[in-house]
Amino acid sequence: MITHVNYIIVGQGLAGTILAQTLIKQGKSIVIIDKQGLSNASRIAAGLYNPVVFKRLVKSWMADELVSFMNGFYTEAEQLLNEKFYFKKQIVKLFSEEQEKALWLKKSNEDGGKYLSKTIENNFLTDIIHNVPTGESSEVIDAGNLNTGLFLDAFRSYFKKNDQLLEEKLDYDKITISENSVSYKNFTADKLVFCEGYKGQDNPYFKWLPFKLTKGEIITVKIPLLSQKETDWSEKVINKGVFILPVGNNIYKVGSTYEWSDLTEQPTEKGRAYLIEKLEKILKVPFEVIDHLAGIRPTVNDRRPLIGIHPEHPALAVFNGMGTKGVMLVPYFANQFFDFLENNMPLDKEVDIARFK
Repeated sequence: MITHVNYIIVGQGLAGTILAQTLIKQGKSIVIIDKQGLSNASRIAAGLYNPVVFKRLVKSWMADELVSFMNGFYTEAEQLLNEKFYFKKQIVKLFSEEQEKALWLKKSNEDGGKYLSKTIENNFLTDIIHNVPTGESSEVIDAGNLNTGLFLDAFRSYFKKNDQLLEEKLDYDKITISENSVSYKNFTADKLVFCEGYKGQDNPYFKWLPFKLTKGEIITVKIPLLSQKETDWSEKVINKGVFILPVGNNIYKVGSTYEWSDLTEQPTEKGRAYLIEKLEKILKVPFEVIDHLAGIRPTVNDRRPLIGIHPEHPALAVFNGMGTKGVMLVPYFANQFFDFLENNMPLDKEVDIARFK
């Protein structure tokens, strides 16, 4: 029996999941093809989102549009799935010298300053944190994290319950393309959209896209003494070379590394040692490493997403390349992609794969 849907989506990572839900909300029928475990980047990610580029203290690309849209999408998704996976958390910036504080205050009065608190805190955990001579700090506003594992698991159950998930590895040889439609085994669709993460580099239809993949490693640690302080650490993230993200019960995620040569999803002793060394330079109190994971980010040469229609096969499309800021980028651009596919609205030129034709 042949089943027709509007869209076949390949991959149930962050990109595939959010695109699928965006299409469903707009009344479109979908089926997702995904074998769990083929790519772990979305699942192991800390899901931290930050509207500020710390090195220059400026707004990250399209921050205003992305943050506004993201807030609405994830809040609505929590209500749909009856789960809590989207958290607002201030990111604490520790000032090691007076110049850093002066730059922060200067930037807080410029464009993008709405994301930088104008309040300077004193005596910030000087008994716990190294290299904070003055004990002074401030915070990034409108930051936080998405519990990506819980988010993806909840949506996977939702898709399975609604018979929208085919749990298998895609066989490219079983794809049949015609001018206005595409078939895969017992399914036909108006379009097939590849959301394969770093596996997209092996896609025979889109391998010409300029991926520049990045491996990232992250450790999970237990820091009992940090949560004994008066500060509510369930709402704050320390950022000082690495991030220390609280996830509850004295448990924190610490990351991350950037590696361009070893592109396996296996954690390494090198990555573990790097993160432990960074953490030891921040904390005066003991901690215990309880987990260590790695994933490959689908990053791109120009650091912009890869979205669009295949130049020769209009029934094939790609929605990928979200890189390190996927939590912020995907909801907004999934909505823009829908308008492109269904309403002939233009894609942002910076994300359209036409830039590489």
